Amino acid sequence: MYEPEIKLSRSGVPVLSRKEIEQIGEMLVREFAPRILETPQALNVDLFAQDYLGLEQDFQYLSHCGLYLGMTVFNDTDSIPVYDPENGCAKYISARAKTVIIDCLLLEKNQENRYRFTMAHEASHAFLHKDYFTERPPILPGMRVRRLKILKDTSLPLVRCRMDSVAAVPPKQPDGWDDLDWMEWQANTLAAVLLMPAQAVRIAAESAEKEMSGDYDRLAAYIASVFHVSSEAAGYRLKQLGM
Repeated sequence: MYEPEIKLSRSGVPVLSRKEIEQIGEMLVREFAPRILETPQALNVDLFAQDYLGLEQDFQYLSHCGLYLGMTVFNDTDSIPVYDPENGCAKYISARAKTVIIDCLLLEKNQENRYRFTMAHEASHAFLHKDYFTERPPILPGMRVRRLKILKDTSLPLVRCRMDSVAAVPPKQPDGWDDLDWMEWQANTLAAVLLMPAQAVRIAAESAEKEMSGDYDRLAAYIASVFHVSSEAAGYRLKQLGM
């Protein structure tokens, strides 16, 4: 499996530019499914996670209201908090290291695009952030890095991703970001590259250029249909690539 050399910050967060993430994503796709780069098509994100990255997949209700879309577990644990809809209460389950848990709501009808982006997002966490989370205390939503010391006796090596963090369009202003913010941006950026590699997007866009006649919305919808992503994700990717 492709293993890039990645510089880490003192706390273990990868130090990566967007260009570097683009290169990493393209290399991963090139190894797993090189045909995508020549003949634009959707990445089989489940096989990528399972067969290429060696991840296990599980499906649970991660909250009572759909607040969390995905979770990546980095060490064996029997303390994963999930929601039990039958009894209307929280419970704890076991999970092995390298498990991705997706919220059951994403298995419902018309959720395929959101499911695919969330799966790619969690796979990106598993690939990029294992050095940060392995044998470390947890980062929970809303928690700043300076507060980690109070969690030194806990053992939840996982990242739990909120609905607003698993999005095609990342936050605009990185001023004041903590470790979790940067890792969410990295996971979103790599997920977009995995699902829509730059080379494949350019080929697809060029093939449709005459028919679309400069109609940006139609082009975004076309790219979305080719790669099985949302029109929002496709539109943002086109802008990102200067198209």
